[in-house]
Amino acid sequence: MPKDTYKDMHKDMEKDMDIDNNNNIGSAIQYFRETYHISQSKLCKGICSVSTLSRIEAGERDIDGFILETFLERLGRIPYQYELILNDSDYEAYQSRMEINKLIEDKAIDEARRLVNEYDELVSDKGTPHRQFVMVCNARLNELEGGKPEATIDMLMEAISCTVPDFNTDEISEYFLSYSEFGIILEILQKLILFKMTDRAHKTLNQIIDYMFWHSQMEHNVNIYPKVAAIGSRFLLEQNELDRALELCNKGLEMNKGSRRMDYIGELNLIKAQATEGKFKAVGLWKSCDKGECINLYLKAYYSFKFFEEYIVTDMIKKHLQEEYQWEDID
Repeated sequence: MPKDTYKDMHKDMEKDMDIDNNNNIGSAIQYFRETYHISQSKLCKGICSVSTLSRIEAGERDIDGFILETFLERLGRIPYQYELILNDSDYEAYQSRMEINKLIEDKAIDEARRLVNEYDELVSDKGTPHRQFVMVCNARLNELEGGKPEATIDMLMEAISCTVPDFNTDEISEYFLSYSEFGIILEILQKLILFKMTDRAHKTLNQIIDYMFWHSQMEHNVNIYPKVAAIGSRFLLEQNELDRALELCNKGLEMNKGSRRMDYIGELNLIKAQATEGKFKAVGLWKSCDKGECINLYLKAYYSFKFFEEYIVTDMIKKHLQEEYQWEDID
């Protein structure tokens, strides 16, 4: 989007919210915070003091670009094109983060490590979100370098504790998490599951579910729930906690109603089919039960995965239906 177009949109927002031109960023934060009935202390928890946020909202203090992004995400606002309002130093830091993420994605370890160290020096006094970013990068690089899984998880735990210091005390429902913060917690959960750290995985999953229950009104939490449900219910299924797996699956499917997103629908229907089948078998009713519900769920999963051309999974479902249900007419 051209800068002039963005500025015109920004002027319209100022007019709608009666924002003083000399304080549009602070006023915007205050506007959205009050709209969602979020206190200053909850918004800035782990980021800055209440007095600092008050000065930012009053236009008496400049705000670092990355902290602004974190605030906007905590308020459920996706900061599209926000880089257009950054000053030169904030934009340089933003570009560095994008480049580092791309290098890590491409597994360019040495170059990524060099830029992470440079970034750390560049933003050493700019606040906790920057420190968190560096720690997350170091955790991912440790994994790419073949470091111990426990060390990677510990680094990620330290990273989330930068802005969510209560993460280990089951109090994250008191926070309004940004996409980045929530993403780190999900990454921790997935690694705990992958490396069979079952007790810690249970605790982390319970924290996530509790958080999403208390913040179910936030749109970005509604959007991410199917992913959480897919990860969590798969873990619970593997632990043979069939009732909890079904409960989480049903919630994920319910939250996805009315959405055009299909990313996790196949996985949720597959897990629901497997858990339902497992419950029938566990109580000795498999031979006598009506298998129609299970077949239905497997078929929904099959066609969802087929849409995304995930043929390894579709072949597995097809084989299971043929062997367990004598169902041949799948295509």
